[in-house]
Amino acid sequence: MQENRVRYAKVLAWSVLALSPCWTSAETIVLKPEVYVRGPKVFLGDVAEIEGEASASLAGIELSTAALPGATRRLDASYVLARVKNAGVEFEQLDIEGASRVQATTLHQEVSGAMLAESLRAYIEAEMPWDPLDTEVTIAEPVGVLVVPDGGLEIAWRPNPQFRYIGSGGFSAQVYVDGQAYKSVTCRATVEPYVDVLVARRDIPRGRPIGASDVDVRKCALSSLQADAFERPEELAGYVARTTIYPGDVLTTRKVTPREVIRRNQIVSVEARVNGLLLQARARALSDACAGDVVVCENLRSKEQFQGIVLDTGTVLVP
Repeated sequence: MQENRVRYAKVLAWSVLALSPCWTSAETIVLKPEVYVRGPKVFLGDVAEIEGEASASLAGIELSTAALPGATRRLDASYVLARVKNAGVEFEQLDIEGASRVQATTLHQEVSGAMLAESLRAYIEAEMPWDPLDTEVTIAEPVGVLVVPDGGLEIAWRPNPQFRYIGSGGFSAQVYVDGQAYKSVTCRATVEPYVDVLVARRDIPRGRPIGASDVDVRKCALSSLQADAFERPEELAGYVARTTIYPGDVLTTRKVTPREVIRRNQIVSVEARVNGLLLQARARALSDACAGDVVVCENLRSKEQFQGIVLDTGTVLVP
C-alpha cells in the first residue's frame, strides 16, 4: 500500500512539471538602432544581439512583416518584448537593452528606365530576323525608377503577338527577383531594318533595257519600300524600264517589265520534238510576248492556231 502511494506521488510530480511553463536561463536582448533586412519577414535575430543559452531559438521569433523594398518599419522595444512573450517562452530573467526603437529598412535594388531599355534592346536584337548591324532599334525609355527587393534580377520580355519586328510595336515584361514574379512593365520600341537595293544611277528612258552600269547599290529602310525591290544587278537581266526612271529612284517590280522578244504579227521560228526528232517551222505570233510567256501562233499555210513557250532567243517552243 505504501509503495503505491509513492508511485502515485511521482506521477503527480511529473504531471505538474509537464504542465508548467517552459523556463530558460537568463537572456539578454540588445536592440540595434538601425538594421537592414531582406524580408518578407522581420525576425528577432535581425534586430538584436542575443546572449544566453537559448539565443539560437530566440533569433527565429517572428516580429512582423518587413516594409516594402526601400521603406522602413519602426519597432519599439515594448513591442519586441510583447512579441517574445507571445512566443510562449518564459525566462528566469529577461533583459532588453540597447535602443528603445529599431528602424528596420528592407533591402532593395533600383531598376532604372535605362536598364529596362537596354534589356529590351538586347532582347529585340536576339529575336528579330534582321542583322543588328543593319537595323536601327529605338526604345522609348520608361520614366521613373522601379524599386524591387534585393536578390537575383531577371527581366523576361514578350512582344505583341502581331509585331513582326518592323516599325513600332509594344512589349511587356515580367520582372523576377530570385525566381519570383514581382512586377509587370510595358515599353514601346521602333525597329527599322535597312536592306541593300538597286537605285538608278542615271535617267533610264521607257522601254530601254537595264544593265549593271545603270544602277548603284544603296541601303534603304525596309518600311519605305512600296513594292519588291531588286537587290542585285543580275536580277534585272531581261527587264526594261516600264516608265522613265530617274536618278536615285529605287528599282522595283512596278518600275520595270520583262523585255518583249516577240511582237504581234511577227514571223517567228517554231520548234517541236516528236519521237526524238527536232521539227522546225515558221509561224505568225498573234500577240506581243516576253521570254517565258505562252504565246498563240498561227500556221502560215493552214492557219491552224497553237500555243508555245517563248524562249530568250525569240523562238517558240511547242511542248
